[in-house]
Amino acid sequence: MVLCPGVGEARPEDAISTEDMRAYEINAEHLGVSIELLMENAGNAVASLVECLLGGARGARVVILAGKGGNGGDGVAAARRLAARGARVEVHLSHPSGEVSHPAARTMLRGLRASGVPVLEPGSPGWLDLGGVDAVVDALLGIGVKGGLRGGVKAAAEAYNRSAGLKASVDVPTGVDPDTGEAVEGAVRSDYTVSMHRPKKGLFKGSAPLYAGEVLTAEIGIPWGAEHYAGPGDLAARIPRRPRDAHKGVGGRVLVVGGSSEYVGAPILAALAAYAAGVDLVYLASPFSREAALARPEIVPRRLEDAVMTVERVHSVVAGPGMGGEGEELLMQVLAASRERGVPVVVDADGLKTLARRGGSLWGEAVLTPHRGEAKLLLGGEDLPPLKAAREIAARYGATTVVKAPVDAVCTPEGRCRESPWGAPEMSVGGTGDVLAGVIAGFLARRRALGLPPDPLNTAAAALYTVGRAGEVLVAEEGMVHPARLVEAVKRVAAGRGT
Repeated sequence: MVLCPGVGEARPEDAISTEDMRAYEINAEHLGVSIELLMENAGNAVASLVECLLGGARGARVVILAGKGGNGGDGVAAARRLAARGARVEVHLSHPSGEVSHPAARTMLRGLRASGVPVLEPGSPGWLDLGGVDAVVDALLGIGVKGGLRGGVKAAAEAYNRSAGLKASVDVPTGVDPDTGEAVEGAVRSDYTVSMHRPKKGLFKGSAPLYAGEVLTAEIGIPWGAEHYAGPGDLAARIPRRPRDAHKGVGGRVLVVGGSSEYVGAPILAALAAYAAGVDLVYLASPFSREAALARPEIVPRRLEDAVMTVERVHSVVAGPGMGGEGEELLMQVLAASRERGVPVVVDADGLKTLARRGGSLWGEAVLTPHRGEAKLLLGGEDLPPLKAAREIAARYGATTVVKAPVDAVCTPEGRCRESPWGAPEMSVGGTGDVLAGVIAGFLARRRALGLPPDPLNTAAAALYTVGRAGEVLVAEEGMVHPARLVEAVKRVAAGRGT
């Protein structure tokens, strides 16, 4: 491995997805680390690597090929740093400067022009003339690759591959998918790739090793809390938007199984919360499902005895809210059907009590949502702090587990954990847990409906942020939390209007 300051070894076990990276960047900004600062740090890492590999920057001719997005902004920041160290730097844009789409990249470009570094736009004299360069930097697409290379990006990639200079890519070689490692025709071939914060998963997959060269990582200042704590990035990056060509069903379908003669409202709240999370259709299997549908016509009623056969029609299930002790056998049948069909299930309330009595192992795409008292029940009477309880329950039952507390904790059976500080004391009222269960199921359904893996750990984190933030908004506006009003606030946060 090359020994240069500011970069380190890229290990496959540290690799993250593009979804992860986007979530961490947004969470970092919420924690006070601006995108501009992250971009500056990335640019400094690239500049330091090039300087190290060349044995010094002074007098070296370096060309930065910059795209119109954030990756291009990293390259522009690197250009300014290299120029300050004495390099003869040029930036060649893949698009006219007026088309630069990333706000921080536009800021970097303004600063670069003010420093006097030449910026060449497509079609201008000398554009993509890389003769005699000592190093050329690929900052064209990074993790933003979509489909084949076109236009100025394609021309720049061709010039890059023809160049005889040292070649280094920023984050991911242009044309290589950052998640799968598959390369499109004309993808760039680099000597080095420096991946920001953590290496991207695709760099170790498919044909990526043929294009990436030696892969290094650079720390750019994303704080630990941006990964560990749930935040707005989890909602923005992990819960997919509806595609422009969306049709009915693409938002996902949820089945809620619950309710009893004593608890009528709990499953209705879960169903309405799933709708608030953005799904297309919610089936409610309960003793009073038809009455519920008369009051809320968006709910599709199902008889309790039809719950098992309905599992195959949905993308996720909520099992247990308000069920009491009357539906224990049905609950176990629903769990078995969900497991057999690979449908994620959120087990809440009385479903958790059934599990505590029956025992047994679930699966990683099942999500348990106990409060502190239910967690103690699942642990056979042992009272543990939320994070330890979530880790222990997840390992014992083989299911992702959310322990609801002032600081919520969520862990996978493998021991990966996150926490969520969002929420307010006023949320400790009946019904808020039903809302959370519905939102988790709704987000799981939205991912599965678009062919994405459920990712229950991070999807649950997105739901914890959404419901917790909705509670904060409600308290700020009304001074209290009513579960039905919480559902309405969830809609606003999920739509980006309550952040």
